Amino acid sequence: MVSGTSMAAPHIAGIAALVKQRYPHWSPAAIKSALMTTATTLDRQNRPLQAQQYSKSEIMTLVQATPFDYGSGAVDPKAALDPGLILDASYQDYIRFLCSVPDVDPHEILNVTSSACNATGGRPADLNSPSIAISHLEGTQTVKRTVTNVAETETYVITTRMSPEIALEASPPAMTVLSGASHEITVSLTVRSVTGGYSFGEILMKGNRGHKVRIPVVAMGFR
Repeated sequence: MVSGTSMAAPHIAGIAALVKQRYPHWSPAAIKSALMTTATTLDRQNRPLQAQQYSKSEIMTLVQATPFDYGSGAVDPKAALDPGLILDASYQDYIRFLCSVPDVDPHEILNVTSSACNATGGRPADLNSPSIAISHLEGTQTVKRTVTNVAETETYVITTRMSPEIALEASPPAMTVLSGASHEITVSLTVRSVTGGYSFGEILMKGNRGHKVRIPVVAMGFR
């Protein structure tokens, strides 16, 4: 009733059904990726999305929203039907993600999923999701993402944007991905200064055929 989350669920479910109708063999992760990477953080007047904020005296004001307010942004159904690139993940990838969560009880995961955790470890940020979130960043951490081209062969230029307290780099700076092929991207985050809060940014991939793929990035630096 306050945030509108309950109405977001049927809207997203309906748009996901449209994507599934066009691409019946896509996995849930691929559909989720199409919705997320094509979302926008601007409103219809091309201004940054706003979020409600309440003061101690319960006065409501509007402030510039962050990924904690809008996730990847406002979904764009037309763009989601032609995302250019997707980031896919299998059932086993999600099992490895669950097993990598700190202090997780592997017996609980076994009871719920009937899949056992192996001893390979890993980190939650290693899941091939269309977002990157690191809640405890010390020094430099590197993560990888694999994108798959679901359109025609296209050349993408990769740029990054991040709050100055965190250095964000992605390589390669440009790549050509054949139709149906996959390409790996390496992303590194480095702490420049510690603020005690989260820093926000994004990785943007612009294709020469007009596709735009955006991955939100969130991190909190520690010394």
